[in-house]
Amino acid sequence: MARRNTTFADDMISLPWWVSTIMAGVSFGVFYFVVPALWGNLQVSGISANVFLKGLAQAGHFIAIFLLLFFLVMAALSLYNSFVRGKKRSSLFNKQKDIETLRSMSWQDFEKLVGEVYRKRGYTITETGGGGADGGVDLVLKKNGETIFVQCKHWKMDKVGVIIIRELLGVVYDKKASGGIVITSGTFTQEAINTARGNPIELVNGKELLAMISRIKTLHHHPKKLNLQSLRCLSTTTPHLFFVPYAAVPWCCVRQRRDPQLGACFTAVPPIPSAKGHGLTRHDSLIVSRRMLIVGA
Repeated sequence: MARRNTTFADDMISLPWWVSTIMAGVSFGVFYFVVPALWGNLQVSGISANVFLKGLAQAGHFIAIFLLLFFLVMAALSLYNSFVRGKKRSSLFNKQKDIETLRSMSWQDFEKLVGEVYRKRGYTITETGGGGADGGVDLVLKKNGETIFVQCKHWKMDKVGVIIIRELLGVVYDKKASGGIVITSGTFTQEAINTARGNPIELVNGKELLAMISRIKTLHHHPKKLNLQSLRCLSTTTPHLFFVPYAAVPWCCVRQRRDPQLGACFTAVPPIPSAKGHGLTRHDSLIVSRRMLIVGA
Protein backbone atom coordinates (compact mmCIF):
# COMPACT_ATOMS: atom_id res chain seq x y z
CA MET A 1 0.00 0.00 0.00
CA ALA A 2 2.32 2.71 -1.24
CA ARG A 3 1.49 6.26 -0.24
CA ARG A 4 1.91 9.01 -2.82
CA ASN A 5 4.22 11.93 -2.24
CA THR A 6 2.43 15.16 -1.42
CA THR A 7 3.22 18.80 -2.14
CA PHE A 8 3.16 21.68 0.33
CA ALA A 9 -0.25 22.71 -1.05
CA ASP A 10 -1.58 19.17 -0.54
CA ASP A 11 -0.38 19.24 3.05
CA MET A 12 -2.03 22.61 3.69
CA ILE A 13 -5.33 21.42 2.23
CA SER A 14 -5.24 18.30 4.40
CA LEU A 15 -4.82 20.40 7.56
CA PRO A 16 -7.77 22.10 9.32
CA TRP A 17 -8.86 25.30 7.55
CA TRP A 18 -7.96 27.49 10.53
CA VAL A 19 -4.28 26.56 10.20
CA SER A 20 -4.11 28.23 6.76
CA THR A 21 -6.11 31.18 8.07
CA ILE A 22 -3.60 31.76 10.89
CA MET A 23 -0.67 31.43 8.49
CA ALA A 24 -2.32 33.94 6.14
CA GLY A 25 -2.55 36.52 8.93
CA VAL A 26 0.95 35.87 10.28
CA SER A 27 2.69 35.91 6.90
CA PHE A 28 0.84 39.08 5.85
CA GLY A 29 1.80 40.86 9.06
CA VAL A 30 5.45 39.81 8.83
CA PHE A 31 6.03 40.79 5.21
CA TYR A 32 3.75 43.84 5.09
CA PHE A 33 4.83 45.48 8.35
CA VAL A 34 7.78 43.79 10.06
CA VAL A 35 10.17 43.19 7.15
CA PRO A 36 9.93 46.75 5.70
CA ALA A 37 10.32 48.22 9.19
CA LEU A 38 13.46 46.19 9.87
CA TRP A 39 15.30 46.39 6.57
CA GLY A 40 13.58 49.06 4.49
CA ASN A 41 16.13 51.75 5.34
CA LEU A 42 19.32 49.70 5.05
CA GLN A 43 22.27 51.36 3.33
CA VAL A 44 23.70 49.06 0.67
CA SER A 45 26.96 49.14 -1.22
CA GLY A 46 28.36 46.50 -3.52
CA ILE A 47 27.26 42.91 -3.11
CA SER A 48 26.32 42.05 0.46
CA ALA A 49 23.60 40.48 2.54
CA ASN A 50 22.10 43.93 2.94
CA VAL A 51 21.30 44.00 -0.75
CA PHE A 52 19.12 40.90 -0.40
CA LEU A 53 17.43 42.19 2.75
CA LYS A 54 16.81 45.60 1.17
CA GLY A 55 15.23 43.91 -1.86
CA LEU A 56 13.14 41.71 0.39
CA ALA A 57 11.89 44.74 2.27
CA GLN A 58 11.02 46.55 -0.96
CA ALA A 59 9.09 43.53 -2.22
CA GLY A 60 7.52 42.89 1.17
CA HIS A 61 4.10 44.33 0.30
CA PHE A 62 3.80 42.20 -2.84
CA ILE A 63 4.97 39.07 -1.02
CA ALA A 64 2.53 39.77 1.81
CA ILE A 65 -0.44 40.07 -0.56
CA PHE A 66 0.61 36.94 -2.47
CA LEU A 67 0.95 34.86 0.71
CA LEU A 68 -2.30 36.23 2.09
CA LEU A 69 -4.19 35.17 -1.04
CA PHE A 70 -2.38 31.82 -1.23
CA PHE A 71 -3.16 30.79 2.34
CA LEU A 72 -6.75 32.06 2.15
CA VAL A 73 -7.26 29.91 -0.96
CA MET A 74 -5.71 26.97 0.92
CA ALA A 75 -8.10 27.63 3.82
CA ALA A 76 -11.09 27.65 1.47
CA LEU A 77 -9.96 24.43 -0.22
CA SER A 78 -9.30 22.85 3.17
CA LEU A 79 -12.80 23.75 4.35
CA TYR A 80 -14.32 22.36 1.16
CA ASN A 81 -12.14 19.24 1.36
CA SER A 82 -13.20 18.70 4.96
CA PHE A 83 -16.87 18.95 3.94
CA VAL A 84 -16.43 16.53 1.03
CA ARG A 85 -14.44 14.06 3.12
CA GLY A 86 -17.05 14.22 5.85
CA LYS A 87 -19.81 13.45 3.35
CA LYS A 88 -17.79 10.58 1.89
CA ARG A 89 -17.02 9.13 5.32
CA SER A 90 -20.68 9.29 6.29
CA SER A 91 -21.64 7.63 3.00
CA LEU A 92 -19.11 4.83 3.56
CA PHE A 93 -20.41 4.35 7.08
CA ASN A 94 -24.06 4.21 6.06
CA LYS A 95 -23.43 1.75 3.20
CA GLN A 96 -22.05 -0.97 5.46
CA LYS A 97 -24.59 -3.77 5.69
CA ASP A 98 -22.67 -7.06 5.68
CA ILE A 99 -19.20 -8.55 5.40
CA GLU A 100 -19.29 -8.32 1.59
CA THR A 101 -19.80 -4.54 1.55
CA LEU A 102 -16.96 -4.27 4.04
CA ARG A 103 -14.56 -6.35 1.99
CA SER A 104 -15.50 -4.89 -1.40
CA MET A 105 -14.18 -1.42 -0.57
CA SER A 106 -10.60 -0.26 -1.21
CA TRP A 107 -8.05 -0.21 1.59
CA GLN A 108 -8.11 3.60 1.50
CA ASP A 109 -11.87 3.65 2.06
CA PHE A 110 -11.50 1.01 4.77
CA GLU A 111 -9.18 3.33 6.72
CA LYS A 112 -11.64 6.21 6.27
CA LEU A 113 -14.46 3.98 7.51
CA VAL A 114 -12.55 2.94 10.62
CA GLY A 115 -11.75 6.59 11.35
CA GLU A 116 -15.41 7.51 11.01
CA VAL A 117 -16.47 4.69 13.36
CA TYR A 118 -14.23 5.99 16.14
CA ARG A 119 -15.03 9.61 15.35
CA LYS A 120 -18.68 8.80 15.99
CA ARG A 121 -17.64 7.27 19.30
CA GLY A 122 -16.21 10.57 20.46
CA TYR A 123 -12.55 10.20 19.57
CA THR A 124 -10.38 12.84 17.95
CA ILE A 125 -8.85 11.22 14.86
CA THR A 126 -5.48 11.93 13.26
CA GLU A 127 -4.80 10.19 9.96
CA THR A 128 -1.06 9.50 9.82
CA GLY A 129 -0.89 7.93 6.38
CA GLY A 130 0.88 4.86 7.76
CA GLY A 131 3.87 3.17 6.24
CA GLY A 132 6.47 5.32 7.99
CA ALA A 133 8.74 5.09 11.01
CA ASP A 134 5.62 4.86 13.17
CA GLY A 135 5.35 1.14 12.47
CA GLY A 136 2.50 1.44 9.99
CA VAL A 137 0.09 3.21 12.32
CA ASP A 138 -2.81 4.50 10.21
CA LEU A 139 -4.83 6.41 12.81
CA VAL A 140 -4.18 8.00 16.17
CA LEU A 141 -7.18 8.18 18.50
CA LYS A 142 -7.36 10.60 21.41
CA LYS A 143 -10.00 10.81 24.11
CA ASN A 144 -10.01 11.54 27.83
CA GLY A 145 -6.22 11.81 27.93
CA GLU A 146 -5.69 8.48 26.19
CA THR A 147 -3.71 8.01 22.98
CA ILE A 148 -4.44 4.87 20.98
CA PHE A 149 -2.68 3.73 17.82
CA VAL A 150 -4.76 2.01 15.16
CA GLN A 151 -3.55 -0.20 12.34
CA CYS A 152 -6.04 -1.08 9.60
CA LYS A 153 -5.68 -4.29 7.61
CA HIS A 154 -8.09 -4.64 4.72
CA TRP A 155 -7.39 -8.28 3.98
CA LYS A 156 -10.14 -10.11 2.14
CA MET A 157 -8.84 -13.65 2.47
CA ASP A 158 -5.71 -13.94 4.63
CA LYS A 159 -5.75 -13.86 8.40
CA VAL A 160 -3.75 -11.16 10.18
CA GLY A 161 -0.75 -12.83 11.77
CA VAL A 162 1.21 -12.32 14.95
CA ILE A 163 3.94 -10.19 13.31
CA ILE A 164 1.51 -7.27 12.86
CA ILE A 165 0.48 -7.49 16.51
CA ARG A 166 4.07 -7.51 17.74
CA GLU A 167 5.01 -4.54 15.55
CA LEU A 168 2.13 -2.43 16.86
CA LEU A 169 2.83 -3.52 20.44
CA GLY A 170 6.42 -2.34 20.04
CA VAL A 171 5.26 1.06 18.78
CA VAL A 172 2.77 1.38 21.65
CA TYR A 173 5.48 0.78 24.22
CA ASP A 174 8.06 2.92 22.40
CA LYS A 175 5.70 5.92 22.09
CA LYS A 176 4.19 5.33 25.56
CA ALA A 177 0.68 5.21 24.11
CA SER A 178 -2.31 3.99 26.09
CA GLY A 179 -2.86 1.06 23.77
CA GLY A 180 -3.29 -0.12 20.22
CA ILE A 181 -6.05 -1.52 18.02
CA VAL A 182 -5.64 -3.74 14.97
CA ILE A 183 -8.76 -3.75 12.80
CA THR A 184 -9.23 -6.06 9.85
CA SER A 185 -12.00 -6.86 7.41
CA GLY A 186 -10.99 -10.50 7.84
CA THR A 187 -9.89 -12.46 10.90
CA PHE A 188 -6.83 -13.12 13.06
CA THR A 189 -4.68 -16.18 13.55
CA GLN A 190 -4.88 -17.90 16.91
CA GLU A 191 -1.27 -16.92 17.62
CA ALA A 192 -2.14 -13.26 17.04
CA ILE A 193 -5.11 -13.56 19.41
CA ASN A 194 -2.95 -15.19 22.07
CA THR A 195 -0.29 -12.48 21.75
CA ALA A 196 -2.80 -9.63 22.08
CA ARG A 197 -4.34 -11.23 25.15
CA GLY A 198 -2.77 -9.72 28.26
CA ASN A 199 -1.25 -6.81 26.30
CA PRO A 200 -2.69 -3.34 25.59
CA ILE A 201 -3.72 -4.43 22.10
CA GLU A 202 -7.32 -4.87 21.01
CA LEU A 203 -8.20 -6.99 17.97
CA VAL A 204 -11.31 -6.18 15.94
CA ASN A 205 -12.25 -8.53 13.10
CA GLY A 206 -14.68 -7.85 10.27
CA LYS A 207 -17.78 -9.18 12.02
CA GLU A 208 -16.99 -7.23 15.19
CA LEU A 209 -16.50 -4.05 13.18
CA LEU A 210 -19.89 -4.55 11.52
CA ALA A 211 -21.51 -5.11 14.91
CA MET A 212 -19.91 -1.90 16.17
CA ILE A 213 -21.24 0.00 13.14
CA SER A 214 -24.72 -1.43 13.69
CA ARG A 215 -24.80 -0.31 17.32
CA ILE A 216 -23.59 3.19 16.42
CA LYS A 217 -26.27 3.49 13.74
CA THR A 218 -28.90 2.53 16.30
CA LEU A 219 -27.51 5.06 18.76
CA HIS A 220 -27.13 8.00 16.40
CA HIS A 221 -30.00 7.50 13.97
CA HIS A 222 -32.89 6.31 16.13
CA PRO A 223 -32.36 7.33 19.76
CA LYS A 224 -35.82 8.86 20.12
CA LYS A 225 -37.71 6.06 18.38
CA LEU A 226 -36.67 3.33 20.78
CA ASN A 227 -39.19 2.00 23.24
CA LEU A 228 -39.22 -0.75 25.82
CA GLN A 229 -40.85 -3.19 23.43
CA SER A 230 -38.10 -2.74 20.81
CA LEU A 231 -35.48 -3.35 23.50
CA ARG A 232 -36.89 -6.74 24.44
CA CYS A 233 -34.10 -8.51 22.54
CA LEU A 234 -31.49 -6.67 24.63
CA SER A 235 -32.80 -8.00 27.94
CA THR A 236 -30.13 -9.64 30.02
CA THR A 237 -29.44 -10.77 33.54
CA THR A 238 -25.88 -9.43 33.63
CA PRO A 239 -25.66 -7.22 36.75
CA HIS A 240 -22.88 -4.97 35.43
CA LEU A 241 -22.78 -1.22 35.88
CA PHE A 242 -21.95 0.99 32.91
CA PHE A 243 -20.96 4.66 33.09
CA VAL A 244 -21.36 6.41 29.77
CA PRO A 245 -21.60 9.90 28.21
CA TYR A 246 -24.36 11.01 25.88
CA ALA A 247 -24.73 14.27 23.93
CA ALA A 248 -27.45 15.80 26.11
CA VAL A 249 -27.05 13.65 29.19
CA PRO A 250 -24.41 14.03 31.92
CA TRP A 251 -22.47 11.04 33.20
CA CYS A 252 -25.08 8.70 34.61
CA CYS A 253 -24.91 5.61 36.72
CA VAL A 254 -27.43 2.95 35.76
CA ARG A 255 -28.18 -0.28 37.54
CA GLN A 256 -30.05 -3.28 36.26
CA ARG A 257 -33.35 -4.28 37.82
CA ARG A 258 -35.98 -6.87 37.01
CA ASP A 259 -38.99 -5.95 34.93
CA PRO A 260 -42.04 -8.27 34.58
CA GLN A 261 -42.43 -7.56 30.86
CA LEU A 262 -38.86 -7.39 29.68
CA GLY A 263 -37.25 -9.77 32.09
CA ALA A 264 -34.67 -7.07 32.82
CA CYS A 265 -34.18 -3.39 32.18
CA PHE A 266 -32.19 -0.45 33.53
CA THR A 267 -33.20 2.58 35.53
CA ALA A 268 -31.16 5.74 35.90
CA VAL A 269 -29.90 7.04 39.23
CA PRO A 270 -28.53 10.56 39.87
CA PRO A 271 -25.68 11.75 37.63
CA ILE A 272 -22.10 11.45 38.81
CA PRO A 273 -19.23 13.79 37.84
CA SER A 274 -17.24 11.18 35.94
CA ALA A 275 -16.80 7.48 35.43
CA LYS A 276 -13.23 7.37 36.67
CA GLY A 277 -12.60 4.57 39.08
CA HIS A 278 -15.89 2.79 38.32
CA GLY A 279 -14.69 0.22 35.82
CA LEU A 280 -15.60 2.08 32.63
CA THR A 281 -13.78 0.93 29.54
CA ARG A 282 -13.29 3.27 26.64
CA HIS A 283 -15.62 1.18 24.48
CA ASP A 284 -18.85 1.58 26.46
CA SER A 285 -21.69 3.58 24.94
CA LEU A 286 -25.42 3.90 25.33
CA ILE A 287 -28.83 3.72 23.77
CA VAL A 288 -31.52 5.98 25.20
CA SER A 289 -35.21 5.14 25.44
CA ARG A 290 -37.92 6.41 27.79
CA ARG A 291 -35.88 4.63 30.41
CA MET A 292 -32.14 4.82 30.08
CA LEU A 293 -30.62 1.62 28.75
CA ILE A 294 -26.90 1.13 28.66
CA VAL A 295 -25.19 -1.47 26.53
CA GLY A 296 -21.53 -2.12 25.85
CA ALA A 297 -20.32 -0.94 22.47
